Order: sequence, then structure tokens, then C-alpha cells
Amino acid sequence: MSVFFDESANDVAAIIKCLKPFAESLKSKLSICGAGQQATPVVENAHGGLTIHLQDIQGVEVDTKRKIVSIAAGEKMGRVYEAATALKFGVAGNRHSSGGIGGDAVQVVLASGEIVNANAETNANLWAALKGGGSSFGIATPFDVRIFELNEMWGGKIFYFQPSFPAQIKRLVDYLHDPSPETNEPGDEHSHILCMNDISCTSPRKPKALEAFVDVQPQINQMNTLRVANLKDFTDEACSGASPNRVVKMTRTVKTDTSILEYAAKAFRESFKQLKHMNNILFSVTFEPIPISMIEQSNARGQNALGLKPSDGPLIQIDAEPEGKNVAASYRYLNYAFTYQDAIVSYGSDSKDRLRGVSATCDLDGFFQAVGADPFKLSK
Repeated sequence: MSVFFDESANDVAAIIKCLKPFAESLKSKLSICGAGQQATPVVENAHGGLTIHLQDIQGVEVDTKRKIVSIAAGEKMGRVYEAATALKFGVAGNRHSSGGIGGDAVQVVLASGEIVNANAETNANLWAALKGGGSSFGIATPFDVRIFELNEMWGGKIFYFQPSFPAQIKRLVDYLHDPSPETNEPGDEHSHILCMNDISCTSPRKPKALEAFVDVQPQINQMNTLRVANLKDFTDEACSGASPNRVVKMTRTVKTDTSILEYAAKAFRESFKQLKHMNNILFSVTFEPIPISMIEQSNARGQNALGLKPSDGPLIQIDAEPEGKNVAASYRYLNYAFTYQDAIVSYGSDSKDRLRGVSATCDLDGFFQAVGADPFKLSK
């Protein structure tokens, strides 16, 4: 495997121009790596292939007057949070400081080597395609992201035992169907022995709407990290103690329903029994809510590739077998999808047709479709 390290969008454009004559020999061997967070095999490096690595494209600039932070493609969110919180601002992004970035506006290197801007008003179709469409359109370099005034927050982690889990599932389902507008939804992560609620609110006070997730008993008081702190502190906690490992992720999305979430937890525990004898393995299931408000706010800011409508929600991402319970949802989260889970197809035929149209416009020769190692192809 060969790796190209770039320091600017112009470097990326120069490499693309050099590689284009060799498109046939590079078939399905070109990977693009930003923060290096996506676990799907070959997306960020392919055996015998080439990787364009963006880690050296660095820089974070906060513009408090325009309420925008500009972020280079090789950055991780920790530096963004640090720059924003120093000025008493917040920014929406990865829950881990080590995570990669996205944005409300983006600069893109096309297959021709041309560098263009894409946002809600300029190249809007390309901008929408980039929000969930994968690497079929170009290589994103700098991003612009909205910031908002934010001082201290309240939140942290609650660890409790498996017998309390069914009641927490019901509370999560109830909350998603009838949320309090002033709070953020909790994310729930669960293991065979322990369960964890990861809770946050942009106010420094505990909101009543989240009491059901905070007051669960019995819990492990020594592991309770609820506190008032800033955004950077919470996102540092999310990745503290984590060391690099081989990772396999798979994803599934279902409608918010108590019985299917209980089924998923049971299936997880049964699967874990087959793996308990293995050393040095972390086996977990994560429930990530997609509330209706999130879909509404996303759509209000411009189209994306995901094909989600408010009437689809609220949803929760899991991996299970929900069809028999009539709570299946086709959507697959691309960043968690394994190679057999075609995220692009899961968006629906209308969305896929739009993505094909954008690809045909901005990549006339189908360069990225041909050379990209990404398993989620528009041509499938």
C-alpha cells in the first residue's frame, strides 16, 4: 500500500490529476482517509492500493462575527471544541474529541482537479450529495460549521446494571415520542455486564425531562461522572482511556419500539455467550436515537442524501432482526455500515437516482466510481 500525505487542497488536486491517466489499473484501489475513524474495511486503506491521507491539512479558525468555524480536513474535533469553548461558543460535531469532522459548507476537489465550494446556495446538489453519499463525488478539504453561544453544560455518564435495562428502554422510547424541547436526547450504550447512559444538556442545570435516565437504580456511584463542564471536557471524557484496536461495526435502523429494543438487547447477550472465551475483545451494542426534531432541522437546512423524512421517525440505530415485528426501517448509517450493508441502497431509489445525477455532473468520466475502494457504489 502507498500513502500520499497532502498539506493543502492544491496538493490533493495535483495528485488526482496525476492519477487520472491510471484509472484503469487503479480500479477499486484508491482510498481517502481523513481522521481515520470509519471502520468499514478498505474505505481508508486497501491492500495493494493507494491512500490519499489528509491528516497534514491542518487549521481551525473561529469567526465570532459570522458565527462560523473553518476547519481543515485533517483536523479532529477536539481542536475545534477547544478553539470554540475558549471563546464561549459551541459547535455540533462528533461526541469524541478524536472524531473526524463534517460541515455546513465545504470545499471539494473534483475528479477534474477543479476546486469548488459547495453549500446550500452554491453547488447545492453536490452539497446535498456529500451529506451521506460517500466518496463518489470528490474529496472534501476545508469545512465551515456554524457555532453558537455556549458556556457550561450539564451531563456525564451513568453506569447501572442489566436488570434496570428494560425500564430504561421504555423511558427512552417514551422520551423520543414525547421529548422536552429544551433538552438533548441521551445516547445509550450497553454491555453484557454494565449499561451506560451518556447524557448531555446545553444548560448547566439538570432538566426534569432527563431525570428518568439519571435516577435509575441501582447504579454504580463510583462511576457516575455527572457534572457541570464545557463541551471540550465532555468530548475528552468520551474517548479517554480508549486505545487503537481493530474494529468491526455493523448497523441497523428501526422505528422506536420497546419490544424490538428489548429483542436487540437479548440477541446481543445471547451472541456474547459465544464470544466470552475470547481474550481482549470489547463487544457492545449501541442505541443511537434519531429524533424527529433532528430530521426536521436537517431538512430545514437543505436536502441531504439520506432519504429520511420526519414521518419516518423517531428512529433508533441497532443491528437486529426487526422485520417480523413490523418496525424495520431501510436506512443504514454509512459510517457504521459493514461491507454487506449497502448504505446507498438503503436511502431509497429516489435518493440514489439523485446521487447518480450529481456524480454524472461533477465526475463526467466516473473516475471516483471506478477507482474508489469504498464498497458502497452508485453503480450497484
